[in-house]
Amino acid sequence: MMRSRLVRRKPRFGGNGWLLLLILAVLGVSIWVMTPSGTSVLGRQKGNLGLRLGLDLQGGTHVVYRGVFSENISDDEKSFDMEAAVTSIKRRVDSYGVVEPVIRRLGTESVDIQLPGVEVEEALSLIGKTAYLEFREVEMNGSEPARLKDYRDDGRTDFFDNSDSGVRDTPINRLFVDAEGLPAVFIEKSGAGLRYLNGNGDEIDPGSIDAALDNALSWMPAVGDVGGQKKVLTGAYLTKAVPQYPSQDSISTEITVGIEWNSAGADLFDQITKRIKAKGDYGDAQRALGIFLDNELLSAPQVFPSTMTEDSYGSSASITGDFDRSEARKLAIQLTSGALPMPLEITYGPKSVSATLGADFAHRAFIAVMVGLLLVGLFMILYYRLPGLVAAIALVMYTIIVLAIYKAIPVTLTLAGIAGFIVSLGMAVDANVLIFERMKEELRAGRTLKAAADAGFSRAWPAIRDSNITTFIACGILYWFGSSIPTATVVMGFAVTLFLGVAVSMFSAIVISKTLLMLFTGGRFANRLPLFGVEARAEARDV
Repeated sequence: MMRSRLVRRKPRFGGNGWLLLLILAVLGVSIWVMTPSGTSVLGRQKGNLGLRLGLDLQGGTHVVYRGVFSENISDDEKSFDMEAAVTSIKRRVDSYGVVEPVIRRLGTESVDIQLPGVEVEEALSLIGKTAYLEFREVEMNGSEPARLKDYRDDGRTDFFDNSDSGVRDTPINRLFVDAEGLPAVFIEKSGAGLRYLNGNGDEIDPGSIDAALDNALSWMPAVGDVGGQKKVLTGAYLTKAVPQYPSQDSISTEITVGIEWNSAGADLFDQITKRIKAKGDYGDAQRALGIFLDNELLSAPQVFPSTMTEDSYGSSASITGDFDRSEARKLAIQLTSGALPMPLEITYGPKSVSATLGADFAHRAFIAVMVGLLLVGLFMILYYRLPGLVAAIALVMYTIIVLAIYKAIPVTLTLAGIAGFIVSLGMAVDANVLIFERMKEELRAGRTLKAAADAGFSRAWPAIRDSNITTFIACGILYWFGSSIPTATVVMGFAVTLFLGVAVSMFSAIVISKTLLMLFTGGRFANRLPLFGVEARAEARDV
């Protein structure tokens, strides 16, 4: 007679197990984002958990400008000019070192500027500053282009080419850029010798320069004669730069950037291009005309081939470079962003926000979040018992995930934005309330705990989905309203935080809460209905 043996089966890793791993992975990443390590990697400020605070919490200056356009300008030209203005202002603010500014378009004609930690007078001076756009050509060392290694190997005390001496107020006349086009080394005249400077303008030892820069070209100001005086070709002579796309009837499919000069600029440009064409063959490094904005290389297009016989371009020219549409548009904006393309007038502000008031409100807002989280969690535990505890745990996870998203994007947290987050805390358990009430009905009807939980989540889902969709629509309307009215930008912050909070709450209620609750549907908890807010059935008590 054969004896049967019990075979221990290995537990299977079901769908709930994979969901639990997903939740732990999302939570782990969110916790890391909120740590100092995450703050450093994301490049956020160290204070306030690395969250970006708005002016009303940090202090600074808020001002809204509106572009002043002529009556006959088209909508496309207006949009292009506004992009150029925003690019110019961003470049100026970034170079000034303002931490996490907010610079964005409002509607079709306005730009909203928020500069934390900057006083009103300082902000107005910064925005009104004009960036320096200039054109440079490659310096020659005999018949070859001059490079940084030529200066270091020779130990030179003068430039190879002195034809551009004294043509600019600042003494920096030679510029060497790295592989990304950023200024790496400058050389300026100093008495009887040359001084080497880094990108910050600090003097450095030539021997300490990275050898990888040895082949960097020497860019010298592109100069010409205007009225008997030597002048550098700069953005002051540039009147227009626009992307030019081929028409349907055009044989060529090449996208270019068209530039236009005033009369003096046209004369300068002709002199410079004629000189550059004589330096070498098309494709040689010395045949390039470098376009620099605040010493950063934007582009280095080649001057037309020597087979062309024209010595004069007139007042216009084209820059080619195998551009796609976005690249051509970006270059045109960068060229015109050296100066604002149109006058700006203030429509709101400038308003100085008190940093002391902001710090006080930031502290109060933090307390409000903690109190709200505690009260909501306590209510859920007292009323729904074990499912309420699950909801409270999910709510803590929800808070960590939402704050991590705010930090990673980053979302600028104003008082209105924090209010939206606090509202979303209460709304985060709305779905749990619907689910748990449905579960209680199913348990009273005699279903098992697992069946009641499945029914509760599946039958409550349509109501949860529809209510959240209506909230999303409301957030979209609020965001559109705030983006179209300069003084209503705080509404945008409320809409963004509420939208993100409600979106994460769906994940919290449907995935996190259900996954954690399913851990209690088997074993000793399954028959303890009072733990789920339901009295034991009569037939069970009579046994």
